Amino acid sequence: MSVPSWLGDIQLVTFDCFGTLLDWRRGLATVEIEEERDFAEFMDACAVLQSQERHVSYKQVLKDTIRKLRPKLRPAVIGLFADDLGRVPAFFDSRGAVGSLQDMVQVGVLSNCDANHQLDVISTLRVAWDVCITSQEIRAYKPSDRAWDAIVRMGVARTAATRDSWLHVSAFDKKDLIPARGRGLRTCHVRRPGGDAKATADMFIDSLDELVAMMMAAKQGPVLFEVASTTTDDDTRARLRSWLVGERMPSMREVGGMRDARLVELKDGTLVERYTFGGSHDVEAYEETFAAGHRALVRENFGDSVTRTTSEALVRGHA
Repeated sequence: MSVPSWLGDIQLVTFDCFGTLLDWRRGLATVEIEEERDFAEFMDACAVLQSQERHVSYKQVLKDTIRKLRPKLRPAVIGLFADDLGRVPAFFDSRGAVGSLQDMVQVGVLSNCDANHQLDVISTLRVAWDVCITSQEIRAYKPSDRAWDAIVRMGVARTAATRDSWLHVSAFDKKDLIPARGRGLRTCHVRRPGGDAKATADMFIDSLDELVAMMMAAKQGPVLFEVASTTTDDDTRARLRSWLVGERMPSMREVGGMRDARLVELKDGTLVERYTFGGSHDVEAYEETFAAGHRALVRENFGDSVTRTTSEALVRGHA
């Protein structure tokens, strides 16, 4: 497995949704679109409606397209499909891969759909996106210049990622990978049933699990960084707990490369700060920039009454 040298610098990974994360062809079978020729016809008909100057909701695009292609279908069946698109099954690797990536980088979705579809996608994948941009929000559909210009502008503003630290993943070339790459984003083509067989991209994978493995190798992470604090005095422990929750944890969540920060209290009273960094370089940057100052704050507030020990461990896998 060849790992691109630039992959370790990625701070944001975004995905196309339908056809990349969710297998919408399985949902299309409920409206009698099952063959390759039918699917291609469906995609072409959607594209015509999406290219209109006046924005139409994706729900309406779906309804109008299916009515045109399957005029004998009952309206209730068509409406149910258009409403519930976000509930179609995910590809086998999507849920675990998105969760694992979120331990290392910000993760988002760029989707031709309505907001209610993404609410269902969040439930389907069990993920809280760091950034979510839908066609309904920007009132334009990929691959139009209007859509992609808005996507990049909003993505940078919402995540503070730079274009060269942003990787976009899709199964589709013209709709996603070509316009994303043309705007300075890194791109990854994942091969999916119904996706494009060939693409112009910076990297190519057969499954999202491959991307997770390569990201872990490039970042040498994620890293679980723990700080255990012990004291024999109950009042000191209470003050320390309050300080960690009210001051330390919020400030740590602002540290670069921090993916998760939480406080755990063990049965013996030990207070354990558990920080998940995206990779080893993020931990090194923290130790060079902030760690000494943070240790000084503990001494200033609690003197020698608190004993603190640190440990690091690479995290493998995602629950």
